[in-house]
Amino acid sequence: MAVSRMQKMMLDNLYKITENEIEKASLVLGKAFHDDPVMSQVVPDEDERKQKLPLIYKISLIYAMKYGEVYAPSENLEGIAIILPYKTADMTFWRLLRSGALRTGMKLGKETTNRLEEILAPIEKAHEEILKRGYLYLQVIGVSPKLQGQGFGGKLLRAIIEYADNEEILIYLETTEENVQLYKKFGFRVLKEIKLSTIDLSMWAMVRET
Repeated sequence: MAVSRMQKMMLDNLYKITENEIEKASLVLGKAFHDDPVMSQVVPDEDERKQKLPLIYKISLIYAMKYGEVYAPSENLEGIAIILPYKTADMTFWRLLRSGALRTGMKLGKETTNRLEEILAPIEKAHEEILKRGYLYLQVIGVSPKLQGQGFGGKLLRAIIEYADNEEILIYLETTEENVQLYKKFGFRVLKEIKLSTIDLSMWAMVRET
C-alpha cells in the first residue's frame, strides 16, 4: 500500500496536518487522552501528565509525518487521527532516529520512557503477530475534550473506513474496554485481548474487514 494513494483518496474529506501543526496536534491529543486509563498509569501524576502526554503524542506525530499520515476533521484540528501502513507500524529505534522523533523522545526522561515501554510491551509483542497480515494501522484517534460528542471522531473514522473499503484493506486498532462497543458499531470486531500485566489492564485488538 502506497501512502500517497491513501492521501489522494482522503484529501476531499479530511484535512491533512502539516509539520508546522505538530505542536498544536500534540496538545489536542494530550488533552484527549489525559484521563485515559492506560496513560494515567504511564504518567500517574496529573500535573506531570499535562506536560508529558503532548510529548508522547508528538513522537507519534513526527514519526507519522515520515512513515504514515496524520489527519484532522478540518484545519481547526478538532481531533487527530494517526494512520500507519503495516510495514512501518513498528516504531523501531532506527525509524525513530530517521524521522527525528527520537530527539523529542529524549525529553520525556528515562523514568517515563522506561515505564511507557514496559507498559506497552505486550502491544508491541502482539504487533509481531498481527500487523504482518497487512492491516492499515489506526494508531491513534482522539478528539479535543471540549468538542467530543459533536461528530468529529465519527468523521475521521468514516473517512478512514471509506478509504479502506475502496482499497479492500483491513483496519486494525487497539482500544480500551470502554470503547469496544463504539467501534463495533462501525463494523469492527474484537481480534484478541492484550493484557497489560504491569498495570493490570487490558487493551482490545480490533479489526474491520471489508
